[in-house]
Amino acid sequence: MSLTKSDLTNKIRSKVGLTSTESLTYVNSFFDFVKSEVETDGPIKLTGFGSFIIKEKKRRKGRNPQTGEPIYISERKVLKFKPSVVLKSQINKKHKNGSGR
Repeated sequence: MSLTKSDLTNKIRSKVGLTSTESLTYVNSFFDFVKSEVETDGPIKLTGFGSFIIKEKKRRKGRNPQTGEPIYISERKVLKFKPSVVLKSQINKKHKNGSGR
């Protein structure tokens, strides 16, 4: 299942009882907060959910899949999400009991 920002806004609106505009404001504020905090202060840990971490990837050799020609992929930073032990165990528990999907 793919969850869009609009879907998330609608779920928050229906569960919390906010208007669509208020829900969208909260969703946008949360995403903006996560982006700015990760950029400036590093990892964000949401207890019971997981962590957003920036990893640095080194320059490496690759190849162009269309031509097979060797290329170099530049160094860059990537954002990673690492789920917490609590979240992983909840997911595995649901799938183990057969109620997943």
